[in-house]
Parts: sequence; C-alpha cells; structure tokens
Amino acid sequence: MMMRFISLLTISVLIGCETALAVDWQKVETAFTQQVPLTARTDEPGFVLGITSAQETKLVLTSGAANIEHAAKIDENSVFHIASLSKQITAAVLARAIVDKKVSLDDPVSAWIDGAEKYSDALTIKHLVYMTSGLTEYTDVERPNNLPWVTFHYFSVQDAISASLSVPELRHAPGKEWHYSNINYMLLAEIAAKAYGRPFSQLAHEFIFEPLGMTRSLVNDDITQIIPNRADGYIQRSEAVVDELNNKGKVFVKPGTGWVQIRRNAPHYGGSGVMTSMADWLRWQREMLNHDVFGEEFWRLMLQTMQFEHDKANDAFGLVHGEYQGRPTIWYSGGDIDSSSYTVSLLDAGINVSCFSNNPLGSCQDKVMTLLGVLQHE
Repeated sequence: MMMRFISLLTISVLIGCETALAVDWQKVETAFTQQVPLTARTDEPGFVLGITSAQETKLVLTSGAANIEHAAKIDENSVFHIASLSKQITAAVLARAIVDKKVSLDDPVSAWIDGAEKYSDALTIKHLVYMTSGLTEYTDVERPNNLPWVTFHYFSVQDAISASLSVPELRHAPGKEWHYSNINYMLLAEIAAKAYGRPFSQLAHEFIFEPLGMTRSLVNDDITQIIPNRADGYIQRSEAVVDELNNKGKVFVKPGTGWVQIRRNAPHYGGSGVMTSMADWLRWQREMLNHDVFGEEFWRLMLQTMQFEHDKANDAFGLVHGEYQGRPTIWYSGGDIDSSSYTVSLLDAGINVSCFSNNPLGSCQDKVMTLLGVLQHE
C-alpha cells in the first residue's frame, strides 16, 4: 500500500455541513481502503486519488504500477492521459483568447475553419463550447483506409476535422439539440491556434501549465515525444477484450492471461490528449477554487452556463455543473482506451477530489464517489 500525507493529519474543511469540521485523514484513509484496497504490487495497473482544498493538497493515495515492464509504482508525479478531462484545458485556452479579445463566442465557425462555410454563419463558437453545434462526430464517418477511430491507429486532429466536415449538412440546427462530441473541442483547439498563430500545445503550456507551475503537464500532439514518468495503459487480457481488439479494433492481440499494454498512437487533442500528473492537476483544481492566478473575468467565463433550445443547461467550458447530495458541484469524467479519469469539486466545501487510472476499466468515478461518501460521514 502507498499513501502520502501532504499536510497535518487533522485539518479543517467544510464537508457535510455549513461549519468547519476537523477531518482526521488517517481515519479517512482507513475507511476508504476498507472499501477500495490499495496495493504496492507492480504487476498490475492502478490509480492515484487526490484531494485538495483551495489552498493546498491534503491527501494523495496511490495504488498499483505506472509501468509494469519496469516495476514502476504510481505516485503523485506519474503522468496519465486524462482523456476528456482535457476539454477543460482546451476551454481554458479559448477563454484566454476571449479575454484577450482574439475571438468571440459569437464568431461564426466559418470565420476560422475552412470547410465550415456550408453550415452558414448560424454555427458559432458558442455552439462548439456548449456541445450543441449539430456537427457529425468524426467517429461516425468511415475512415478512408477503413481503420477504426481508436488510438491504436494513427490519426491527427486534421484527419478528424476533415472527416466531420465532409458531411454536407448539420445533424440539426445549431442550438436545437445537445450531443456530447469531441469534434467540437478539436475545432476549438484549432480556432485558438489560429487566433494566436501558434500551436495549441504551446498555448496550453504558455497560458495554463506554466503560470500554475504544472511542470509535468503537456498536450500530447507528438506521439514520438518522450514523457518522463508516463503511466502506460493496461487492460486485462480477457477473452472479451482480445476479441474486441482483434475484431473491432483491428489490432492483433494474442489470447492468454495477464495484461494488454496500451499506448496512445494517435496524437489528437482538443477533446482529449492532455497528459498530467495528480500533483499538477490539483494545482489546476486549486485555481478553479480560489481564482488567484487567472482572475475573476476568466473564471466567470469558464463557469458560465448558457440556455439554448434544449433542456441541457448545466454545461460550462468543458465542465458540468451538478450536485452531490444537494451540494453544488463542478465535475467531469474521462475515459479512453488507455485511461479512466474523474474530477469533482464541492463548491461550498472548497475541496476537489480527482482520480486517474491507467486501466480504462479502473472506474475512477466510483473511487471518487466512495471517497466523498467517506468524507460525508466524517
């Protein structure tokens, strides 16, 4: 078992009521591990679970291996692909562009993206942000080489955008319906890059990672890049997994036991593609709670929702407004062939709980909810 206490065992947070309660983190860890055992084994993948207040990281729990081949344990500096949690980083770069008056939510997408003219100027940037564009998801379009759209097989952001924009009509008028879609955020990343005339990965580093001291974070737009402390993905070599990968994934996988190692072989980003450690990620979450670095104008934009002609009105900039047992939250989940991730902030409590796993079936959401349940009873 691996556990790291970042601060004193007894601290005060707001959890479960409107007044400060003393939380004994040793007791929290004990209660959590009774439900979710931790392991120091290095022959299976695992997870990292972190808790932060608006001021400091309170607790990080780790379990399993970041790299089974090298018997490297997961720790707070292990770098995970966080899948769709990347969308809030994409949104943050766009928010910076809006604050800098480089772009506007009301700009037509066609003003920035070649090939979008056929959808008319009614399709605007805000429709991309709030997942109500009507664009066809690229995974619903057949690839020219007949390969599946999975990260085992190389494809770029440009490949995905070209596939989506090859569809002559929108699925619905902008603003009419809500559909979760990665292509929206791929396009936002491209718009930001055009607005500044620099690669999106550079913008994310310059505007988000560097100011927050997120030294192990990057946008993985180059699959040849060496990423120190990378947590490789693994999935159980079951009959069902082998069959799925061989048939639908078009990847040759031998039957047997143990783990299938998974590497991200497609450098797409915008909707995913951010690599980060838990230590870094909690810096971003603290900023979301305290607004110390980027300021109130930036965070008003990031946290604003917008009403369209459908009932889905709790989306923000790569974030979802929700509730946990009647308490207001901001959350998001991610999952890809190499990862599972989940993050939730209890706004009135001023805390965030996040989880990364290098097992796509690692159920990070369940682990976060288990920990919230433990905290709720402290």
